[in-house]
Amino acid sequence: MLVISPTVKLAISADTLECRMSKNNPSFPQLPLRTKFIYGLGDWGTSAATVARNAFWFVFLTNVVGIDAAAAGTAVLIGRIWDSINDPLVGTISDRMQTRWGRRRPFLLFGALPFGLTFFLLFYVPPIHSQTGLVIYYSIAFLIFDTLYTLVNVPYIALTPELTSDYDERSNLAGWRMGNSILAALITGGTFTLLAEDILGPWLGGGTTGIRWGYALTAGMWGFMLTIPLLLLFKYIEEPENIPEPGPVQPLRTFKEVFSNRPFRLAATIYLLSFTSVDVILVVFVRFLVDYVRVSPGFDNLLLVVVLGIAFLTMPAVVQLMRRFGKRNTFIGSMMFMAVVLLIISQVPPGGQNLMLLAAVFAGMGYGAANAVPWAIVADVVEADELRTGKRREGIYAGYLVFFRKMASAFAIFIVGQLLAASGFVSSTTGGVYVEQPESALFMLRLLVSVIPAFMLVLAVMAAWRYPLNREQFYAIQQQLLEKREARKQELLRDEPGI
Repeated sequence: MLVISPTVKLAISADTLECRMSKNNPSFPQLPLRTKFIYGLGDWGTSAATVARNAFWFVFLTNVVGIDAAAAGTAVLIGRIWDSINDPLVGTISDRMQTRWGRRRPFLLFGALPFGLTFFLLFYVPPIHSQTGLVIYYSIAFLIFDTLYTLVNVPYIALTPELTSDYDERSNLAGWRMGNSILAALITGGTFTLLAEDILGPWLGGGTTGIRWGYALTAGMWGFMLTIPLLLLFKYIEEPENIPEPGPVQPLRTFKEVFSNRPFRLAATIYLLSFTSVDVILVVFVRFLVDYVRVSPGFDNLLLVVVLGIAFLTMPAVVQLMRRFGKRNTFIGSMMFMAVVLLIISQVPPGGQNLMLLAAVFAGMGYGAANAVPWAIVADVVEADELRTGKRREGIYAGYLVFFRKMASAFAIFIVGQLLAASGFVSSTTGGVYVEQPESALFMLRLLVSVIPAFMLVLAVMAAWRYPLNREQFYAIQQQLLEKREARKQELLRDEPGI
């Protein structure tokens, strides 16, 4: 058995970086097309689950199970608060993992099947007849599902900065990932409720019982599909050799070190505001279309398909914009455009489904950028941390990002539920059928689908304006890292002349 000492490992690391980057012309080899495709495919399952959870689960709880809107939001919040500690913990463990499969891939292998199974539990209606009992069931189901989501998603995210150290190639990886993510969202958004309510529901007897079993069967099918990409990722993606993070776990010290990283603080703010604004829209979008705009049956699915389809088709353009203008400038321009589109949507009158279709085309352009650019931005903060601390901690940063997104999304859904309940929103057990809502609830739906997320995007733009890492600064950090690694290698070689 060949044992490589830390000295040799460090030498390998420095020499590898040196062969990729010269002092005057930093250049990195492109990743193979197969690696990009399979890496991007890895986001299929988590994206499909996220869209189903964010766009349809709240509607499922309030309009299929019949839970009060405030109680539904509380179920999400309870699960997220209890689960939130898992994200940094899984990131920390994956940084310290050392197996023959690498640091990240074991989580994908052993988490894939349970992840798919627990997704089914979210859309199964148990034989419980009290509101309290149902809230407890769905809080526990969400807790288990979200824990498994963490186990597969955090190590997957940590692979991005590990697979390439190139500024633009990371943008390319983000494009492949978000392209697959949006395609999964497109299929889920366009077919999930359609299959559950309009195809399987009637086939299973119709009425409340038929719709409930339609959702359960659809969730079972999706749960199976969630597992396949993760298993493919485990089989075909090769992790680069890295030294596991040494020493004991010190959560408080790690927390302080992470948050002393200014690029990370700003990148996390950009990331959180962007994705939380999308989460808020997704939670109420279907009810906004059905109850306020009063679109024709099935038109809500068509609009989701248009938004996600345009986002998918424009993803190569987003990647090219990041290459030409940089990640920060692309984000600023795209989000200002998206904010304007959302404000226009707020003025669509009841019955204006054709206007919504036109707005959906422009919203799709912004939606693609809102998903891809923040991921490309946050991947670059790992090097800034390594330069300051000498530690390579992709897993910890990925864990904190997932933690922040979960908490922000949970509080967003909780607040949405409280606002809808306060506005007099009417829950039901009829699925996606039109429900007569009071004017106060309709006004709140308009605010939640347009003005409030637009304001959040403006705040994200303000954070992006202050973000310090452009292409030149990123490569300057890479050069300093190379010099520090080379100096450390020479020092170790002097101490161990036999190597």
